[in-house]
Amino acid sequence: MGTDFKIKICGIKDLSTLELCRDLGVDFVGLNFSPKSPRGINRNVAAELLSIRHLPGFPKLVFLFFENSTEEILSLTKEFKPDLIQLIRGDRFLTNEIWESFTNQNRLLPAIRIQSPIESDEELEPRSSLVILDSFQKGLGGGSGHVFPWEYVTNVKRPYLLAGGITPNNVQLALNTLKPYGIDVASGVETDGNKDPNKIKELVQNVRNI
Repeated sequence: MGTDFKIKICGIKDLSTLELCRDLGVDFVGLNFSPKSPRGINRNVAAELLSIRHLPGFPKLVFLFFENSTEEILSLTKEFKPDLIQLIRGDRFLTNEIWESFTNQNRLLPAIRIQSPIESDEELEPRSSLVILDSFQKGLGGGSGHVFPWEYVTNVKRPYLLAGGITPNNVQLALNTLKPYGIDVASGVETDGNKDPNKIKELVQNVRNI
C-alpha cells in the first residue's frame, strides 16, 4: 500500500540532495525560485542541479514561483522545461494569464493555502489534475513548517499532495488519517535550514512502510 503514496521533496538547493532523492525513488522534486524563500535559487544553480536530469529514474521536476515577475517565470520555464509549475493561489504578483497558460498546458500545480474547511472539490482548482494543500502563513508561499487542521480537508476526494509541517515523525499519521495522493515536504526534512539526508531517508522509509 505504502508505495502508492507519492513523495515530493521541495526546496532542493544542492546536487547531493537531488541525487539522493533520485536514488530513493522520490516521485517529485521541487526547485524554488521565490525571492521570498530561504530555499530560493537562481538560474545558475538550477542549471547545475539539472545537469543530472538525463539520468534514468530522475523524478518529475517542479518549479515553484512566489512573487516572481512574469518575465522570470516565462524565461525559466522556457529554458528548463519543468514537468509542472507550482504557483501559489493568492500570489499578488501572479497574473491570470500566467495561471491560465499553465492550466491549458496541463502543467499547473496549484498550491492552495488552507485557512478554513473545504466543503467540496470544486473549491480547489477543478481544471488542475493535482493540487497541493498547504498551511497559510502570511507572506510565505510555503515551507513554513506549520501544520493546518487536517479536518479542514477530510471532504476532499480529488488527488492532492498534503503539505504543511509534514515530518518523518508525523507522516504515517497524516497518510493514514487523510489518504492523500501524496505528501509535499520542505522544512520537515531539514536541519538548521539545510536538507538532512538522514531525515529524507527516514521520511521515505516511513512512507513506504505503511
